[in-house]
Amino acid sequence: MTRSFVCCIVVVCLGLAILVPPRHSFAEPILKPRKYHGPIPKKYFTFGIGVFGGADNSEMWNYLDRQIDQPLQKETDTNDFGASLAFDASYTAKVHPQFALRAKAGLAILKSDSKGLFVPNVEPDSTGSRPLLNFDREFDVWLFSLETTGMYFFQDASVKEFQSYVGAGFSFFFPYQIFRENLVDAGTGAPYADREQTQFEMVPGVHAMFGFLYLVKPTVAFNMEGRIQMAQSKFTLNYLTEDGPRDLSFDVDYTGFVLSVGVAKYF
Repeated sequence: MTRSFVCCIVVVCLGLAILVPPRHSFAEPILKPRKYHGPIPKKYFTFGIGVFGGADNSEMWNYLDRQIDQPLQKETDTNDFGASLAFDASYTAKVHPQFALRAKAGLAILKSDSKGLFVPNVEPDSTGSRPLLNFDREFDVWLFSLETTGMYFFQDASVKEFQSYVGAGFSFFFPYQIFRENLVDAGTGAPYADREQTQFEMVPGVHAMFGFLYLVKPTVAFNMEGRIQMAQSKFTLNYLTEDGPRDLSFDVDYTGFVLSVGVAKYF
C-alpha cells in the first residue's frame, strides 16, 4: 500500500467525521412535539355549568315602584336579576377539520324581588283611610333555550391539543315566568292578599360566542366558552290601578353574557 493511498484514506475519514457528526450530538428540538397525530373523532358532546349576567326586568319594577305613595318611596328595596346559574349540554359535529355545526340546550335560573310598604289603590274604608301594606314580590324565570351554531376552529385537532374557536347562530328561548305577590296589613299583621301568576312562551334570539377546547386525551377535552345572547319577551300582569284591574304588559330583557366551563367527550 503506497504512502499516498494511505494519506487519501485518512483525509476521507476525517472529512466524513466532520460532515457527519455522531448520532448523540444532535440538538434537542426547540419546539415541543405535537401531542396527537392522526385523526381525532369528529363528533363530541359537551356538558357545562356557568354564570349568566345582564338580564333585566327594570320596566316592571320601575312601574310597580311608582305606584307607591311618595312619602313611602324610601321603604322600597328592589333587586333586579343578578348573576344567575346556567347549565348547558351540546352536540357538535365537524364537517371539516376547522368547521362544525352545533346544537345546544340550556337552562338559566333568574331571580328578582321587591319589598317594602305601600298604600294600595282601593276605595277608602268608612274612616276615609286606606290600609298600609307590607309587600313582598318575586319575579323568577326558568329560561330554557335551544340553539344552532356554525363554528370555526383556528386549529386542527389532529395536530394541536389546544383549539380556539368562534361561532354564531340562532336561538329559541322558552321563558317560564313566575310572578308572586304577598301582601300583609302593616298595622295588624293580617294577610291581605296572596297571588301567583305564571306565563310560558317562545321567543327568538341570536347569539355569538368564542371559546377553546384543550384535549387532555384524544377523546376528552376541557372546554371554556363565553357567549353573548340577545332576546326579549313580554310578561302580562293583571294589576289593580286607579282605573280598576288592568292587564299590563312589560318587556323582560334576556340579553346578556354567559361564561361557562365544561367537559367535552369525543366519540
